[in-house]
Amino acid sequence: GAGSGLGSAVNVATTTISGVTTAVFTIIIGSYVLLDKDDLKRQSKMLIYAHLRRSHADRFCQICSLIQNTFTRFLSGQCMEAVILGLLMFIAFSVFRLPYAGVVAMLTTILAFVPYIGAFAACFVGAVLTLIGQPSKLILCILVYQGVQFIENQFIYPRVVGSSVGLPPPWTLAAALLGGKLFGILGMIFF
Repeated sequence: GAGSGLGSAVNVATTTISGVTTAVFTIIIGSYVLLDKDDLKRQSKMLIYAHLRRSHADRFCQICSLIQNTFTRFLSGQCMEAVILGLLMFIAFSVFRLPYAGVVAMLTTILAFVPYIGAFAACFVGAVLTLIGQPSKLILCILVYQGVQFIENQFIYPRVVGSSVGLPPPWTLAAALLGGKLFGILGMIFF
């Protein structure tokens, strides 16, 4: 039994070290790309125009520009939506006199960028803080949090993000649902 336990410990340590190493290298490479983005853009264009016919290269650059503009607007819409959600959470917690309204609102704003898990994590932390501060309001805290989250997901998110990328709210909601169903979290982002 000791051998299998030691093997499991080594496996966990190896996986952890590998994950941390990958994260560090990702941050380093991302930093270099962001610092040299103008040179990288210029060099990429030169490479594209060197290997493709001019009409194909023009079309490819036009598509890349469209993708960049769409994702930029999408991310700005996501930021706006996260701030709106945080403000709604602060207002709702304050109206119902729930403890730690500011902390829960800030945590909700930050974790709004993490699909699926972020909302549950912020709700869980809010529930734990409420349990510590005013245990009698635990159920109310969960209901208020889920209610605000529901209103935001069904009514505000499609309008804010949809208008930022130029899609009507029903199409935005349908795209996010279809992408999530087919390809999970990455599908939601790309759809």
